[in-house]
Amino acid sequence: MLRDARRVDLSGKSVVRMKVKGNRFEIVVNPELALKYRMGLLDEDITIDEILEIDEVFQNASKGEKPPEGILENSFETTDLREIITIILKKGELNLTAEQRQEFFEKKRKQIVNLLAKICINPKTRTPHPPLRIENAMKEAKVMINPALSAEDQLKDIVKELRSVIPISMETVKLAVKIPPEFTGKAYGEIKRKAQIEKDEWQNDGHWIAVVSIAAGLQGEFMESVQSMTKGRAEIKVIERTRL
Repeated sequence: MLRDARRVDLSGKSVVRMKVKGNRFEIVVNPELALKYRMGLLDEDITIDEILEIDEVFQNASKGEKPPEGILENSFETTDLREIITIILKKGELNLTAEQRQEFFEKKRKQIVNLLAKICINPKTRTPHPPLRIENAMKEAKVMINPALSAEDQLKDIVKELRSVIPISMETVKLAVKIPPEFTGKAYGEIKRKAQIEKDEWQNDGHWIAVVSIAAGLQGEFMESVQSMTKGRAEIKVIERTRL
C-alpha cells in the first residue's frame, strides 16, 4: 500500500521524476534553483535543502503518495534520504511548465541587460549605455539568449551582435590606487569586493598601494566609492585600458 496519501499543492513548484528498477519516484523542488543546479550555475552556498520545496520522496507528488515501505532502499540500495534525493535531483527528469521556462528566460535576459549596462560603454563617449537602450538594441539585433549558459559566458557574443546596432565595447580599466593608513581597514575590503587586485603592497609609512582592474563602465562608481570612504584623500589614476 501507498503511504500517507495526501494531496500536495504544486503551484509555483516543479517535480523531478525518476524511474529506478521499474518504480517511479518524485521530489518537489524550486524550479529556478533546480534548473540552475542541473546547469551547474547554482551558487556554492545554496544547499540541497534550499532547492527542495518538500523534504520527502514521493511516488506521486501531486497526490501526496509515498513509496511503499522498503521500496526506496531496494531501488537505491541506501537508506540515506539525502543521498536518494540528490540522485533524483541529478539524474531525474525536471518538469518545468512553459510559464516557468519563460519566467526563467526573462530573468536571464534582465540579468544580461543589467550586466551589459554595468560593464560596457559607448566607445565614442566613453560612458555606459542605459539598460533601456541595451534592451532595445538586443530586440533590434534579434539577440538570442541561451538560458543554459551563465550571463557572463554569453556577453562577448552578445556584444558582437549589438555592434551592428549601437556603438558598444567591453573594456577593462587598470587603476593605480593609494590609500592613506587611517582608511586602509575599511577600504581594502571594499576594493577587493568591487575590483580585481592585480598586485598590492604596504608601504613603510602605512599607505596601501595597489593595481586593480575593473570593468570600464564601473570606473566612475568605483572611484566615487573609494573617495567617499577615504574622505577624498585616496589617489587613483588610470594606467591602462583594454578593449575586449
